[in-house]
Amino acid sequence: MKKLGITGSSGFLGKLLIKQLKKKKIHYSSFKGNITKINEIKKWLNDEENIDYIFHFAAYTSVLKSNENKKKSYNTNVLGVKNLLKSIIQSQKKIFLFFPSSSHVYKFSKKPINEKSKLLPITYYGKTKLLAEKEIRLIKDNRINFFIGRIFSIFHKTQKKPFLYPSIKDKIKRLKSKKIFIKNGNCVRDFSNAEKIIKIILQIYNKKLRGVYNIGSGKGTSIKDFIYKNISKKKEIICNSEVNFSVADIKKLKKAKIKIF
Repeated sequence: MKKLGITGSSGFLGKLLIKQLKKKKIHYSSFKGNITKINEIKKWLNDEENIDYIFHFAAYTSVLKSNENKKKSYNTNVLGVKNLLKSIIQSQKKIFLFFPSSSHVYKFSKKPINEKSKLLPITYYGKTKLLAEKEIRLIKDNRINFFIGRIFSIFHKTQKKPFLYPSIKDKIKRLKSKKIFIKNGNCVRDFSNAEKIIKIILQIYNKKLRGVYNIGSGKGTSIKDFIYKNISKKKEIICNSEVNFSVADIKKLKKAKIKIF
């Protein structure tokens, strides 16, 4: 019986994916090792002979922590992908790879960002994701098919700091003042609940889509409005004048008949 492989199964998106797989009774195998150690990946693939699709969620995902520890970010996000690709090729298995990239590979734009928009990483985390994308796209072995999903801003009740949603929730909880300062509150992002993103990802898996696609809601919301809608309406939010935009153009995803929740 064929089964899915998942790296990063103990991470934020990995846990949400597994929750859905269990609900749908889909067989899977979690990689429990260190993605920077190629021998551990090879052993996993050799032990799990029936894997034909891998969700590669193992990553160093914090923008803040990536800036603070660039070496670890690079080793996990770039070297980890190289190790996985080498291991797949050496295993001689035919495998479909799902790689979650990020909107951070793009530069900010007032217009909705499509898959052909200029690639200019706005963070070091984005740079590592773009480097990993390039490694995947360089593969010429016809036993490896791939889907690269550039995921825009996500949030969920299980997220932990230093991500935006839990950080602001914590700040509001601790602040006694009726006013709260959010430095980039006027900036516009494409927010989606992570559970909705997982449902989109499962549709992508079922259709075996290939190539590079944006994944998001296709709608822009200022961080200030996002806070009012999803965290608290009790605080007066004070912002600086900075404004930038990162909103997905998801026409390509819709054209593939993927339902956007």
